[in-house]
Amino acid sequence: MQLYLIPLMGALHMRYPAYNVVGVRSVLAQLAPEALALTPLPPDFRQTRWQDTPELALPLTVIPWAEQQSVPVYGVFEPSPDPAALDDFRRYANEYPQVQQQLAAVDAHLRPLHELLSRPLTLARILDEVLPLLRNHQEAREQMFEDGPATDWLRIRTEQMAARILGIEAEKVAVLASAEQLPFLQDALSGKAELVMPSAPQADEASRERALLDFAFIGEPPEPGNLIAKLRELDVPEARYHEANLLLANAHVAEALNVLEDLSRGDFSKPYYLPGFVLARLGQLYDLVDKREAALKCYRGVLALSYAPFAALASAEAGLVKPFSGDV
Repeated sequence: MQLYLIPLMGALHMRYPAYNVVGVRSVLAQLAPEALALTPLPPDFRQTRWQDTPELALPLTVIPWAEQQSVPVYGVFEPSPDPAALDDFRRYANEYPQVQQQLAAVDAHLRPLHELLSRPLTLARILDEVLPLLRNHQEAREQMFEDGPATDWLRIRTEQMAARILGIEAEKVAVLASAEQLPFLQDALSGKAELVMPSAPQADEASRERALLDFAFIGEPPEPGNLIAKLRELDVPEARYHEANLLLANAHVAEALNVLEDLSRGDFSKPYYLPGFVLARLGQLYDLVDKREAALKCYRGVLALSYAPFAALASAEAGLVKPFSGDV
């Protein structure tokens, strides 16, 4: 059995143009696996609001790619036996100076990691620099406190995830794992399958487009006019949404409304989060121009969607109670 170990970086993919969510998809396309194993999602993930996972690459590019290629997907996540245990342990440590000192010594291993993660990273640097730092921290924590509440049982949980991966009936499996799970997961799989680390994805127009959309999504650009001009060159619905947001943030309400009204007349069903965000923002813009009935229709539309992000749902629910006043 051949296992390709692919690190996931959560929302940080939005800050890493060289390894954004399109880059993750490119890695998969290069490898052409027979199946995918996803450590952030449980075996029954399709019965949940799985799109709300912090690992943005999964709903945005990975699972759509697998569906297009008819590649089976397996969630292998093993939850914590006590999700509150880690926070409880840290509160306990604050009451005992000796434990607090031990915890501070362990957390010191993360100092270089914080600085490293603040810079744009490539896949190679994640594999060569980020994962070793995570391993050092996790091994120091385990040595100091054993595998239990202080580690959120990371060792035993990754061993259980590894068992699920090894049970997949395929010869070539891509394992997409949250970066913090990958070091111990690698230990659990070592010697039981051939482990392969992926090579860097090819930079292409799709990844550059995604990088621009991610930059717009993060917001607060130093020169919004330049970013709006670049977004207008992209013929994708998400670009129009970000364009409208930037216009609204710079007090161009009527222009923002025109952009979203035009968008709403076409197909804005993808990516998965866009319908909820578009309708919620359109409702807010209608409120700002005193079109309350149109606004209410948009807010109800958000709530009627089969899926909408929690932020869009919160905006819609607030808008149904009180007209939006302009805070963005």
